[in-house]
Amino acid sequence: MMKANAFFVRPFLIAVFTGVLFFLLPGISSAQVADKVEDVADRAENRADRRENKRDRKENKRDRKEDRRDAREDVRDAKHDGGIRDKKEDVRDAKEDVRDAKEDVRDRKENKRDRKENKIDRRN
Repeated sequence: MMKANAFFVRPFLIAVFTGVLFFLLPGISSAQVADKVEDVADRAENRADRRENKRDRKENKRDRKEDRRDAREDVRDAKHDGGIRDKKEDVRDAKEDVRDAKEDVRDRKENKRDRKENKIDRRN
């Protein structure tokens, strides 16, 4: 009686094992390959983002430097004019200075956020 049961169970186990080998394993390995490809693509994208962020930071730094130079020139021009300038122009310049300062703060925050993202990306 036992031999008869063992005879029917063995082919079933072999069939199940063979099915696992031929049908499930290729699916698992293709999923692993897809994950690796996705990781490589993510790293490349992160690298490109870091380069772009670095370029933006340099551009922001250059802009701030130009703004400071312009402000120094404005002060020099005002002294040269004998300190007499049009009141409307003074107000306009003050508003522009405030706007530039806010933009600088915004740029610095963005740069800080970009550096933080880059650091996180490098860890991954």
